[in-house]
Amino acid sequence: MRRAKRSLGALALALSLMLALALPVSAAQIRLTYQMNSGGSAAQLALYGLSEESVYGAQLELTVSGDLSASFTPGNGVYSECRAETSDKRTNIRVYLTAQKPLNANGMLPLGTLTANKAFTMPSELTVTLLNRELEPVAEVNRAVISTSLQQTPDTGSDDDDDDEPERYRVHVSSARHGLVKADVTQAQARAMVTLTVEPENRYALEKLKVTSSRGNDMSLTDVGGNRYTFYMPSADVEVTASFHWTGLEHIDMNFQDVVESDWYHEAVHFVFESGMMKGTDQGVFSPNADTSRGMIVTILHRLEGTPEAELSGFTDVPVGEYYTGAVGWASQNGIVSGYGEGGEGHFGPNDSITREQLAAILYRYAAKKGLDMTVRGDLSGFGDAGNISDYAVEPLRWAVGVGLISGMGDGNVAPQGCASRAQVATILTRYCQNLAD
Repeated sequence: MRRAKRSLGALALALSLMLALALPVSAAQIRLTYQMNSGGSAAQLALYGLSEESVYGAQLELTVSGDLSASFTPGNGVYSECRAETSDKRTNIRVYLTAQKPLNANGMLPLGTLTANKAFTMPSELTVTLLNRELEPVAEVNRAVISTSLQQTPDTGSDDDDDDEPERYRVHVSSARHGLVKADVTQAQARAMVTLTVEPENRYALEKLKVTSSRGNDMSLTDVGGNRYTFYMPSADVEVTASFHWTGLEHIDMNFQDVVESDWYHEAVHFVFESGMMKGTDQGVFSPNADTSRGMIVTILHRLEGTPEAELSGFTDVPVGEYYTGAVGWASQNGIVSGYGEGGEGHFGPNDSITREQLAAILYRYAAKKGLDMTVRGDLSGFGDAGNISDYAVEPLRWAVGVGLISGMGDGNVAPQGCASRAQVATILTRYCQNLAD
């Protein structure tokens, strides 16, 4: 970080010296090429025709029409700064780059992506200054005025049959667990540059990003930094798919006096607490052996789903204004819970302790709603109290045992009507998130 700041300071000093020079000199062999995205608001820039001298810093100065703001995304390991000043309906943009390693190779220097808040047109000329290892101007490119040109899109194979195809093709981004991928457009012409922005959830990272055309060809992706990737649109619809992987929990001090590292449920409590699914019952207390209420279970799943809004459930014992009101409404609307007990369909029992078979049934319905594989079944015959399982809970418990969410109590029984403690719920939810939801 100190070296980056020192480099930036030296770059600023060098640039101030450059600005004091007289007229720019020419560097006719150097040219800047650019690729515009389909919306015309981003340009991927590169310099060509450089000498063999290593370049450690650069400044670009260009003027575009209109009043706009701009930002710049360099490649990995490169520090950049972008300034835009508007005057008389024209915007002057200055981009600074510096790195600890040479930026150029084989006469070419990939700069990065210039992005504006609206569409713009690249000028036919701009001014460039290149700096050496000591961040002094490279003699041949000391504030040189060079020409710019729209770079021809690389050949993307058999999907690009017609160079002049005016049709726009669909960019479809498939949903992914534990992260989001956004495309800057939903449709694009063949050969247009499309930018994808990846947003992993907390504690997750991108594992794989893939763009496949409707003809079965995989498109080449370029990492432009900042969790952004670009590709060139083929003359076919494309499907964008992504997967994310769990990066692990950071050590956090939960400050629960009743949960210590030697407890069998410690890691599970850590997971549900860090993930925001479960909280303490009081200041510094988790109450691992306390029963879990039905209202709390649906509240946890509601949090896991992102707390979507929902209408009232209609249950007579779920009034407005309780912590579980919205969660019960959401769970009821999605078929995850239904009424039970003496009140029948009009009674939910939010404060009743949830049994292990009720928990299995709720998770079974929730997993089905999420589209998970529900075909796995476990064998309940090995449990001595399997005959005590309620009819409605037989299939949910077979599933929960089969996928490893619920196991016996250590005495050969599954305790279907036994109350589920908070420690047990934390363990079951951790197994669900880590083994099934991924």
